[in-house]
Amino acid sequence: MEILDDIRLLFRKDKKPFLKLKKILGFYPHNIKLYRLALKHKSVAHAEREECRARGERPKPSQSVLNNERLEFLGDAILGAIVADILYQLYGNKQEGFLTSLRSKIVCRSSLNQLAVELGLDKLILYSGNVTTAHNSYMNGNAFEAFMGAIYLDRGYPYCYKFLKKKVFKTYIDIDKLAREDVNHKSSLIEWCQKHQFKFQFTNREMREDKIPKFHSEVRIEGIVCGAGDGYSKKESDQNAARKALHRIKREPTLKKKIQAALEEKRLQAKLRSERDKAVAKIKGRHTLVFDLDGTLMDTLQDLYLSTNHALRTHGYPERTLEEVRMFVGNGVQKLIERAMPGTAFRGTEDEAFTQCFNTFKQHYVQHCQDNTGLYEGIAELLVTLKDRGYKLAIVSNKLQAGVTELYDTWFKDTVAVAIGESPDVQRKPAPDMVEKALLELDSEKSDAIYIGDSDVDLQTAANADLPCISVLWGFRDKDFLAQHGATLFAEKPADILAMLRD
Repeated sequence: MEILDDIRLLFRKDKKPFLKLKKILGFYPHNIKLYRLALKHKSVAHAEREECRARGERPKPSQSVLNNERLEFLGDAILGAIVADILYQLYGNKQEGFLTSLRSKIVCRSSLNQLAVELGLDKLILYSGNVTTAHNSYMNGNAFEAFMGAIYLDRGYPYCYKFLKKKVFKTYIDIDKLAREDVNHKSSLIEWCQKHQFKFQFTNREMREDKIPKFHSEVRIEGIVCGAGDGYSKKESDQNAARKALHRIKREPTLKKKIQAALEEKRLQAKLRSERDKAVAKIKGRHTLVFDLDGTLMDTLQDLYLSTNHALRTHGYPERTLEEVRMFVGNGVQKLIERAMPGTAFRGTEDEAFTQCFNTFKQHYVQHCQDNTGLYEGIAELLVTLKDRGYKLAIVSNKLQAGVTELYDTWFKDTVAVAIGESPDVQRKPAPDMVEKALLELDSEKSDAIYIGDSDVDLQTAANADLPCISVLWGFRDKDFLAQHGATLFAEKPADILAMLRD
């Protein structure tokens, strides 16, 4: 085969790259395109795509994979298998831990980087000048793995084995020396964490075993316990914990996914904190507060639930659960009955069946709207404090104006200046009309106002009125639901509103 390769070379015009690769490999390549791809860093493919765009051309879909990353993936697996095979044959009396440690020394990033340099691969790698130093530190080792993938695809497993055993191990790796050296698992783990931008922490505690001090270490990556180990010194226990963590990371694909998910969650929380800080800064110095009523100031759910089921029951429709009614409220009582009626019965708000059911609800609710309704704990004190501090207060509600007025006279007339409900001359929320009418009656500007509510309708209303919004968590919607609809400021209790206004 080698003689045939020599003969073929005589008829090639481009002999130079084949000779260069033979010097590195110890044999001739067949498909030289694979080796060129193995030495092509992704920065080059990126630069080529940018050049296409600069020329006004659309990059080909195939250009997105014209770099050595796929070959690196393949080569990593081939490299690990062959090194394991060689070590297994060389050290027939050694246990799994020894073999794993020795293989880790050989295939670690620093070792592969050095091998690439000694083989001369570093001088053949194509990369863009924009590549950062941090990325460069892994480039040579990544190219070596990709080179292994190219050999496998070009000449198969036997030539990969031949290259590693006869060329690499024989010339560049002193296996016996490596076997005698202690593996610094902790350094390897730290290097891995830094590569992937994961935060890590080693924790220790001292124990006693037959009166002899012993240490137990745990290593957490992004808060997840990844390894634990014991030893008669902190250094030894740390090394054992790191070794087990590295072993799990290699053997359990889901562990890295969990760590990555924890990192993404931490980044998300940091982003949410930043958005909250911006929102708090936006509300600072404003002195007009516009409140939603149901679910924000008052717990009206039980009476709405009872009146809804009274109307449904009266007209022969199945009743609704409390949680169903909770999700139906927010757009006014007409919308509440529309959602509560079965689809087979509802034919539109002009339909006689709807009108009858809605009128029954209104008659019952007017008579019983305060049977179980009351202020949430801490609301009375909040409103008194706000008024004493000079804040202008208003209520806007999709409840009928008659119901709002009745509740206002009973609960709010001493603290709240304006209370606006549904009426023919003003659109319901989430239209901004109610808010704008309230600000007009309070003689306040939007730049001085904050909206406070408990639902997605309230968030929409605040956005439509161009006001910042505080979402309360004691009402009809939970935090996850509100966050999905764009909420950034949350109050878990009424006193939190005061704290935000002071921030």
